[in-house]
Amino acid sequence: MNRKTSPGYEAVALSVLAGEFSASQRQESDRKIAARLKRHELGAFDSDRVSRLRRLKSDVQKEVAKQARSRYYIGPADKRIRLRTYARTGDWDVPRLTRDLIARHSRISKRTIARFVPRAVFLYHVL
Repeated sequence: MNRKTSPGYEAVALSVLAGEFSASQRQESDRKIAARLKRHELGAFDSDRVSRLRRLKSDVQKEVAKQARSRYYIGPADKRIRLRTYARTGDWDVPRLTRDLIARHSRISKRTIARFVPRAVFLYHVL
């Protein structure tokens, strides 16, 4: 596969991990990650590396699950709206959440975290 269009190791792993909602799915996720890494020729499955990415995913998922109790939740732009029938990523302070996660997960590249957090907030909050 052309290196310019090939996703990176972290992107491949996080794309699978994002859909992992329980510990019982861990083995299946690891199998999928290993297969995708092989298909994209990104190297062997590294359980330590994937565990770090899994902790990042878990931190974002737990924070978003807190909803209004989260310190990153800023709510709707128009505070007069009390009952909304939709959610949006703008309800979250994604830049601050990203900065805090970068500080907490120093062994994961800043770029990887910066790309993953907005997508994860969308996935766990909006969908």
